[in-house]
Amino acid sequence: MVNISTPPGLEGLFDLDRKGVDIRPTLLRVLTDQYLRSPVHSPDDERHYTELAMRLIDETDIATRAAVSMRLAPHACAPRPIVLQLARDVLEVAAPVLLHSPCLTPADCEAIIQERGAIYAGILEKRGKPQAPIDNAPGTGTAAANPPTEQTPPTEQTASSPIASADESGTGSAGSDHEAAPPVDDPGARELCESFFAADRLERRLILLSLDYADWPPDEPPAPLQRADIWRIETAALRHHTSTVMRELERALGISCPQSRRIVEDELGEPMIAAAKALSIPADVLQRIVLFMNPSVGQSVDRVYELSALYREISVEAARRLIAILRAAEPAGHQTRDSHTIHAAAETGRRAPSALAGTIARKADAVLRRAAADN
Repeated sequence: MVNISTPPGLEGLFDLDRKGVDIRPTLLRVLTDQYLRSPVHSPDDERHYTELAMRLIDETDIATRAAVSMRLAPHACAPRPIVLQLARDVLEVAAPVLLHSPCLTPADCEAIIQERGAIYAGILEKRGKPQAPIDNAPGTGTAAANPPTEQTPPTEQTASSPIASADESGTGSAGSDHEAAPPVDDPGARELCESFFAADRLERRLILLSLDYADWPPDEPPAPLQRADIWRIETAALRHHTSTVMRELERALGISCPQSRRIVEDELGEPMIAAAKALSIPADVLQRIVLFMNPSVGQSVDRVYELSALYREISVEAARRLIAILRAAEPAGHQTRDSHTIHAAAETGRRAPSALAGTIARKADAVLRRAAADN
């Protein structure tokens, strides 16, 4: 349990802590965002943030510390004790501060070289020289600044605005230079889509597990989520900014606004699990998103663990097949169908909630029979 006073507006986050969820990485990022919103801070505000952040930095993972380092690096208002602590951290964390922080004095740099050695000296030599632009959103820096470390899901991004700006403007960094081919408005996909949403928990689980055998191609998302995108989605979820989460999913998955809304507002939670798996959102981040965005799920820790287990069980390909079906059922940019069509599709789903699972199961049997015949 995190034993610190509750900052205003984060009461819900501390509810997660009481449920046994590790909130320290998220708390550190949210506190940093709140601190950087104002260019001027009172001594009490700076002292409070510095004390909390330094305690949390000692207790969080490298990816979180690197994200905070990237956020604080370009800001002259960043507290010096935190900057100095980050500058002496592992290279992935230290590099943004070493390259860009105006808080480091020549004496600080000399002391860091004496303590950390030649590699840190080489990075400090690049201070003031042209570099790839540093962003003000969470990330781990440029490839030049951060040598490869342990394998992590693809989560780098450049994004210049905090979550509040995304809420107001509706813009984000999940756009892509490689646009996916526009999906076709497919009546068959609409029926499969409605069948999935009409199914119960067990049927949905069977459908998702069976999608590995489906003929539907597992479309790649328009662009992989970067760390900045994941941070933005998670922070929006913690603040109950449903519209921001929907916009980010719509953009990242290439789905329509109504489909994005259905994913976010679904009471059982499986569509969000599939969306997160398709985008390689880390499991711990997904757990916090589901707890905050879905009141029905958030009231039951057992249900959260059940959905987390489903996230581990299903494959990325199966999740992307489901997203491809959602895209084909209602392509992004199309007008919402009239109510008669919607009700007809929903009725089809209610009449045959297990139709999709049955069809896929038959195809799986055929695959196994062909494999046995070949042997």
